[in-house]
Amino acid sequence: MIVKDNLYGTIEFNEFEERIINTAEFQRLRRIKQMSVTNLVYPCANHTRFEHSLGTAYLAGLIANRLLEDEDEKNKARLYGLLHDIGHVAFSHEGEDILSRYLGTHEEIGERIISDGEVADIINENYSTREITAMKKSSLGAIVDADIGADRMDYLRRDALNTGVAYGLIDMDRLLHTTKMENGKLCIAEGGLEAAEWLLIARFMMFSTVYLHKTVRIATAMLHKAIEGSLEDGTMKPKDFIWMGDDFALFRMRESKKAEPYVDGLLKRDLFKEVVAIPEKNAARREVEKIKNEIMEKYGCEIIADYPTSFSKPVSLRILKKNGKLVKLEELSEIVASLREAEEKRRKILILVREKDKKKYGKAIIREFEQFTTGASR
Repeated sequence: MIVKDNLYGTIEFNEFEERIINTAEFQRLRRIKQMSVTNLVYPCANHTRFEHSLGTAYLAGLIANRLLEDEDEKNKARLYGLLHDIGHVAFSHEGEDILSRYLGTHEEIGERIISDGEVADIINENYSTREITAMKKSSLGAIVDADIGADRMDYLRRDALNTGVAYGLIDMDRLLHTTKMENGKLCIAEGGLEAAEWLLIARFMMFSTVYLHKTVRIATAMLHKAIEGSLEDGTMKPKDFIWMGDDFALFRMRESKKAEPYVDGLLKRDLFKEVVAIPEKNAARREVEKIKNEIMEKYGCEIIADYPTSFSKPVSLRILKKNGKLVKLEELSEIVASLREAEEKRRKILILVREKDKKKYGKAIIREFEQFTTGASR
């Protein structure tokens, strides 16, 4: 099977991989956007989990070819890359934020899909499904999941390409040539230090400016309200979101009285507006919720308080120095060590209302939150 990819050109898949790709479980990824509602801000961000999974398998193969000798191990690394996102529900991570309460994480859903069904039947011809699901905790799994793994390298480049921003550009060739395997963990040779720094900086910038763009956060908050409303009144069941693609799920949710206003807003791009942004360090959630509820009761308008998610995970990447010693990247790089502090300064709680309510009550709402808004945007 030959695929033409907009990042890597021609990618080849063997017959076994092709059969996995052609299952209903895998093909459903064509209907799940990689970046959910981000296309309301970046119109070209319509790529899906399907092509990301193909690209991750390809990169996993490149890394495995450099690190491994056994052909079967190389094939397993590609297979793990191919299947790493098979458990995503409609709206990707943004849907998972709500649906994980009922269905588990996308990794847990993926394990269930891999363990039972058409994909499982094919896997069991060459391997055992338990062998594949257990790879997450193995050195082969690290080829995909590590800080410098195939998953991250693909989504940063693919998301940057499809949004048109330059932040996700990374020196992939240098990373591939300096990636090493030590004691079952991926690391980078000292000569690849700058390339590793740039990858983590690129991730930080993509989160800061794209994934958590203010308008993307607003659209996501409305999506969350729509999902919650459609579940509360029984229009949708959690499992519906596994097999439905984004568009079908959106129109089905529109049948819900509770979800309809939010779905209509997303379909028309008639989004809630920010009234005030509160530095997270200035206010506890319970305080914000108390004031929010008091304002809604006082003025009769709906307010959504959107809380920031964390995007700078602890960095586990290690650098292999020329003397053979493994050192944490944060200990060698002041740049990487500073990213967490930079994130803290950018974390804001967004207070959102409908446009008509902002015009009518905006100034009053700002006054109500004034005790928290030193340095906040208005």
